[in-house]
Amino acid sequence: MSKPRMVPMDGNTAAAHVAHAMNEVLVIYPITPSSPMGEFADAYSAEGRKNVFGYVPKVYAMQSEAGAAGAIHGAISAGTLAATFTASQGLMLMIPNMYKISGELEPSVFYVSARSMSAHALSIFGDHSDVMAVRECGWGLVAASNQQEIMDLAAVCQGTTLKARIPFLLFFDGFRTSHEIKGALPLPVETMRAMIDDKALAEFRRRGLTPDRPLLKGTAQNPDLYFQNREAQNPFYKAAPGVFAGCCAQFAGLEGRKYSAFDYHGKPDAEHVMFLMGSGADVAHETVDFLNARGGSIGLVKVRLYRPFDGAAMIAALPKTVKRIAVFDRTKEPGAIGEPMYLDVVAALDQAERTGKLGFKRPIVIGGRYGLSSKDFTPSMIKAVMDHLAFAKPAELKHGFTVGIDDDVTKMSIEPAQLIDSEHPSTRRLKFFGMGSDGTVGANKNSIKIIADNTEKCVQGHFVYDAKKAGGLTISHLRFSDECIRGSYLVADPDFVSISKPE
Repeated sequence: MSKPRMVPMDGNTAAAHVAHAMNEVLVIYPITPSSPMGEFADAYSAEGRKNVFGYVPKVYAMQSEAGAAGAIHGAISAGTLAATFTASQGLMLMIPNMYKISGELEPSVFYVSARSMSAHALSIFGDHSDVMAVRECGWGLVAASNQQEIMDLAAVCQGTTLKARIPFLLFFDGFRTSHEIKGALPLPVETMRAMIDDKALAEFRRRGLTPDRPLLKGTAQNPDLYFQNREAQNPFYKAAPGVFAGCCAQFAGLEGRKYSAFDYHGKPDAEHVMFLMGSGADVAHETVDFLNARGGSIGLVKVRLYRPFDGAAMIAALPKTVKRIAVFDRTKEPGAIGEPMYLDVVAALDQAERTGKLGFKRPIVIGGRYGLSSKDFTPSMIKAVMDHLAFAKPAELKHGFTVGIDDDVTKMSIEPAQLIDSEHPSTRRLKFFGMGSDGTVGANKNSIKIIADNTEKCVQGHFVYDAKKAGGLTISHLRFSDECIRGSYLVADPDFVSISKPE
């Protein structure tokens, strides 16, 4: 049997591949950078592509994201598998229905190409501020770092939501992952179908609204009942991490790729560990390998299942030798004592220590921010933070640090003292400067696909352009390598440069 071949695709294509195959209704409304997911799903149905059940999913375009979420709520209430795609302000418009969907324990998966929220200004680029704004909605939150993980974890989420009865939101970094082209193995129909448990599906169908089985739903409740019913959902959320772990194990048995709520990578006896999720975790993975091969002793915890946050699984993932931890958040919560993931890590350590389940001396934890609105995040920045974590006196550790900018206001930046090149020696880097609509980006996408289809090279194509679209500056960042490419950051030292826009 021939070895499966990697197919070059962007993150939106990876998400649409699974969402279309594993659902019966897809409701869409465009918003950058999630729009291609809905466009692909619509095109798949228009060409007659069937889902895992053997028929073509229905695709409905609504008048707003609020309408899309409402339509999803109606579809799943009737026992129909349904999903949607969105980002940023679009996700905010879905919040009222998201509370209802989780409150009624209805399964669904929303796909979010995570993007900055408009604050002092609008930005179409990626960070986790939109996802963090829906933490209280009662949804499972799962982070994917690259195109392969999007497909794999999408299938895991679809399986988990049906069994756990908790809706899930699968998110990945807008533009950095949603539009980046990289090789991935498409999930076969057989695997996706196997991830849907027939018993859980049948129970979901039986709960659907129908005149044949009248059901009272959507009531108003007073103080004598509301609080109790909110707490009555606790068993579902406590069980969800175990259901997720079971679906990850099932997927590993089918495809061989293993995932867990918290994946540790690095030295087993590392004293200094960092936490990341999303594309930044891949950058950190590459950096850990590079530094440890040169005498370092650091580790990385990749956060996959962010909600429900499984503190016991987090503790189990950490090496018992850890003394200091740096938590990297890709969002800013003004006025908070720390960003969301930092607070979760601290709380998990506190609870484990209080209950006698920590098993090692409680480490010092600092948190900081990186990559807001797709600000570049490089191995040199990671090294700077880990050096600071290792060598600074406890009282001098910078909690609330930033990397990638020069913070001359609050002085919380950690600047790289040394620039490192952690890419594999076989990697070739190319950089193309062009103008929007001049064909440069399209030509480079074709080049990436041609090389991927006709060689054994690993490929990556990332394309930078602004909201001006036509006529604006575009920069194409291309990589080819004999080894897996994890570097989700811009090409800084190209082997080849093409300039078709002189200024």
